Amino acid sequence: MAMRKNILILGHNDATQFIDIFNQYARLFDKNHYEVTVAYLTGAENKETRERTIAENVLFLDIPKRGLRYLKINAMRKLHALCKEKQFSIVICHRYKPTYLMLLIAQLCQIDALFFVMHELKTMKNLGRRFLIRALLRDNMVFAGVSNAVRDDMRKDLTHIPKERVITLYNVIDFNLVEPQLFSREEARKQLGLGEDAFIFGNLGRLVPNKDQGTLITAFSKIKPHCPNAKLVIAGSGALEANLRQQVKDLHLQDHVIFTGFIAMGFRYMKAFDCFVLSSVQEAFGRVLLEAMIAKLPIIATAANGIPEVMGDIGMLIKPRDIEDLCNAMQTMYDYSHSQRHEEGERGYQHALVNFSILPFQQQFWQHPVLIMHKD
Repeated sequence: MAMRKNILILGHNDATQFIDIFNQYARLFDKNHYEVTVAYLTGAENKETRERTIAENVLFLDIPKRGLRYLKINAMRKLHALCKEKQFSIVICHRYKPTYLMLLIAQLCQIDALFFVMHELKTMKNLGRRFLIRALLRDNMVFAGVSNAVRDDMRKDLTHIPKERVITLYNVIDFNLVEPQLFSREEARKQLGLGEDAFIFGNLGRLVPNKDQGTLITAFSKIKPHCPNAKLVIAGSGALEANLRQQVKDLHLQDHVIFTGFIAMGFRYMKAFDCFVLSSVQEAFGRVLLEAMIAKLPIIATAANGIPEVMGDIGMLIKPRDIEDLCNAMQTMYDYSHSQRHEEGERGYQHALVNFSILPFQQQFWQHPVLIMHKD
């Protein structure tokens, strides 16, 4: 067998959603032809992360956060040594700090193709970043956003890069990996302490301003008198948790709004919900929507940034921060029959399978001109 080409997937940390994304990219490469290394810049050796990461090699560079500020000399030294040893053919970086490091190291090492994937809006607004990219840009470098919204945002800032090299690479979901891990409705409700007969509106995400759970709580308070069997479950933790809990208390909803706190691998509990609600005012992509789709949940989501791209023609799209719009959607979903909600969930599942599963992503990735020579 011919010598395999080495691939590096470089990420900032091992947050759950990024492990799944790194696995998405690792699945691109046939083990008969490629040897994939996933490297985490920060964090010490972690058995759970190693077991969940499907790459052949998993490295924990364990660079302190202070080591990723300013010149990042120690980080560069470690990465440069790794690149010299492995002679990577393709490098895929996720988020800006790994991108910054590889932009510099690529000036010293021969790498056939580099992909820099951005997961947030406004990543390239910083003038210093734009100057650095302009100075270090090479023809083998491609910048990608996880949605057209992120891609277009980058194109506005990186005007010196040809549009065909600022592209969209959607996050996708590995059905074979994720679906078997979902708890059944009964098991998920049992673990969350939810009654079998309650109608559950669910929200899963960080408790931070851009997720806007405050509007969701307000809307729930308004429909609650008309939805006596309804409860709202907010799963996650974050800076706004105390404020949101106080809001619930002020609205006298303590018995009807449940905060679970952070739940590891929270997607496993999706089937506990009757309807998933994403109330974000800013969302680059919204991977949690795919997790709701794979659980066959009907979905209400705001038309913010990349969300409409993920939703397509399924579910209910509403205006961000529009309490009346959200109330109407929640009331409609509550009033639906079981069969109507089931049909909505099935449509979402098929939508994700066709548009956001591994196979269509693989086909899209390998079509890029910079990679044609690497496809076996």
